[in-house]
Amino acid sequence: MSKSKNKFSLLLSLAFLGAAFSACDTTGQDEFTEEMAALRSTSANILVQENFEGSNPFGQVHRQLPASHSFKTVQDPRDKSNKGGRFELRYKDPIVSGGKRAEVLFPAQANRDRWYSYSLYVPSTGFKKDRDNDIISQWHQEGGGSPATTIRIQNDRFLIKSGNTKESRKDFDLGALQKDTWHHFVFHIVHSPGTDGLLEVWQNGKKVLTHKGGNMYKLPLPRWKVGIYKASWANRTTDTDVRVIMFDNIKLGSQKAVLSEMGAK
Repeated sequence: MSKSKNKFSLLLSLAFLGAAFSACDTTGQDEFTEEMAALRSTSANILVQENFEGSNPFGQVHRQLPASHSFKTVQDPRDKSNKGGRFELRYKDPIVSGGKRAEVLFPAQANRDRWYSYSLYVPSTGFKKDRDNDIISQWHQEGGGSPATTIRIQNDRFLIKSGNTKESRKDFDLGALQKDTWHHFVFHIVHSPGTDGLLEVWQNGKKVLTHKGGNMYKLPLPRWKVGIYKASWANRTTDTDVRVIMFDNIKLGSQKAVLSEMGAK
């Protein structure tokens, strides 16, 4: 999918506080102090926006990048006037936070009703079909171990796993992955361990999932991560030894955001 060339720069400032927050993942944990303090955007409802046109992309979010190749700003393969954020994870990369990952972690949120979106490009030359899954987005919680809600790619299909306990998480198949083109995803999540939880997903402007019910553990509100996380590589090989994906137009919206603001077409 082609994306609009008229994009905005990320305007995000963070203040460091004395309280420690733990970044929980399937196999790892690290601690840091970080909280959103002041934020400006072209829309009051968009809290965070990254388009990779600035000089320091992801400069003020928490990075879990093990090597120099883990993240770069590169030219859009479909539009030479545009840039995107390229993540690369290799089997032999060192372990970061207890797992094999190349990810960034956004600030903790104070409201359980949030919107998230991004454009995703998966190149055929850097993302061979694998029977094992790759997590490309996750919402994890302090003290919660594995993330309660994730979007994954497995066997060249988009999957979502979500639930209020590790044992009760359900799998939702969003369909086949088409490579070498842009996919635009929008997620509206009312984070809750109870029946009032809501997970809505749009792909390329079409609603592909509505799920009501628990989508987080009975713990603090989740933090959002994007990038590549491949848990199995910490212990064994899979069908491939390299994963490459590209993101663009990453947005985090408040409870007042609407679908049109998140870039759905």
